[in-house]
Amino acid sequence: MAGPDLSGVVLDGRYQIVERLAEGAMGVVYRGVRTRLNRPVAVKVMHAALPDAMAARERFEREAKLMALLEHPHCVSVIDFGLHADKPYVVMELVRGRSLHEMLVEQGRIEIARAADLLRQVLSGLAHAHDQGIIHRDVKPANVMVTPKAPLGLHARILDFGLARMCGSATTSLSDGIAVGTPSYMAPEQCRGDQLDERVDLYACGVVLFEMVTGKKPFAADDPIAIIRKQLEQPPPRLADVAPGDYGALEDVVARALAKRPGERYPSAIAMSAAIEEAIGTRRASEATSSFRDEELGSGDLVAMPSSVQVPITVDPAALAPASTSDARTGVHDPHDASLLRRMLPVSRMRWVALAGLVAVGAASYAAYHYLLAAPEPAAAPPARVALAAAPPSAPPPPAPPVAHVPAATRAYDDGRAYFAKLWWNDGIKSFHEAIRLDPSYRGDPELLRAAVRGFATTPSYDDRLGAFLLYLGAPAAPYLDELAREAGNPEIRARAAAMARKLR
Repeated sequence: MAGPDLSGVVLDGRYQIVERLAEGAMGVVYRGVRTRLNRPVAVKVMHAALPDAMAARERFEREAKLMALLEHPHCVSVIDFGLHADKPYVVMELVRGRSLHEMLVEQGRIEIARAADLLRQVLSGLAHAHDQGIIHRDVKPANVMVTPKAPLGLHARILDFGLARMCGSATTSLSDGIAVGTPSYMAPEQCRGDQLDERVDLYACGVVLFEMVTGKKPFAADDPIAIIRKQLEQPPPRLADVAPGDYGALEDVVARALAKRPGERYPSAIAMSAAIEEAIGTRRASEATSSFRDEELGSGDLVAMPSSVQVPITVDPAALAPASTSDARTGVHDPHDASLLRRMLPVSRMRWVALAGLVAVGAASYAAYHYLLAAPEPAAAPPARVALAAAPPSAPPPPAPPVAHVPAATRAYDDGRAYFAKLWWNDGIKSFHEAIRLDPSYRGDPELLRAAVRGFATTPSYDDRLGAFLLYLGAPAAPYLDELAREAGNPEIRARAAAMARKLR
């Protein structure tokens, strides 16, 4: 249907086609090579069977131009564009891995924490696209490529903006009054052919999240028209009704994402991502405290926590396994020595009891590390600056008095945290530098240090920008890197963190 195989053909003297990879509605995707640079690429060539009508050509070219606007870790970027035999082609990054659809076919369903992490990556990419005025309109597992190259497990990239359109632009409308998309993931307004905005992508993300954690789509039928009818008329089922289990606040997140009316959904991809993070955080807190009660603890005594208690972590939790206490490869601190964590930051009585319990049973868990470092202090506790200098294990240093930050510095600091949450490293680093320039005390701020280390652990490989930023922050970041070097499930990340910690000392 797509005409002759182009393997071996050289396009415009620059891109040699190697082999055919896949076929979509608009074209065939090939693996290619940039001839002079020997760089692997993906080349999408328009179907030869499609009529040579201007509408089809414009649609294909529009996909290339839209994707060229996207520059984000979770979006596949366009490298080049051209014509071959009067048919357009697009040259893109070659992303190695497998689709989320293939993962679901193989595994059936995905563990909740991992599913949440993957979808938050997708939402981060969509947030960038939406900021450019682009909506995808065909978000589904088959259009999410997952690669194991990322640290701590999996890295998601959004593919195929072939159905994308610029928000609010009548000149780029693909199908006024016509339903275009994949029925199982289409929002009600998309099924009706109504005017769309970015919330149509959030509906699709709700379907994808539902499918990942339950192994089934919320609406299914043999006939696509029957699926569309269900999207329009039937309320979505609850997660627990399809796959019994305790989903906690994630039930509410999915229910809001799958609301029939766009105005009842989340207003943005960032808002939905934050809701997922909060829902998963609630599960962590519940699991962390479910095995003991505060009133059971003696005054000042250290009580061992049952070794069966597990506290999931934030970054790709399913990809992490508890680190072995006998692992000599890290060459850092003894996992049984709690004095380091106790010196690193002030902890509440409950959290210190939890840490001591883990030390008592020898369970050096990165989950506990994240709970101690990331969980907020009780509201009644005053904010405190943290002294990271070494102190005798038996006498942790008292917290410093609260610091009154310069308002402009606080705004820059908050901007930096927001940018880092969206993986926009350049803007985040620039904002953090501005905060430190205005208020040097931010250079040792625990939240800023944690954000820098998390970013360092999130990139698929060593990132010069984040590495330089950690070198600028200096020795205060070393203890956080030590914990990452000891407890991360990915050996590449452990080695990278240990090497950076040595540089900072």
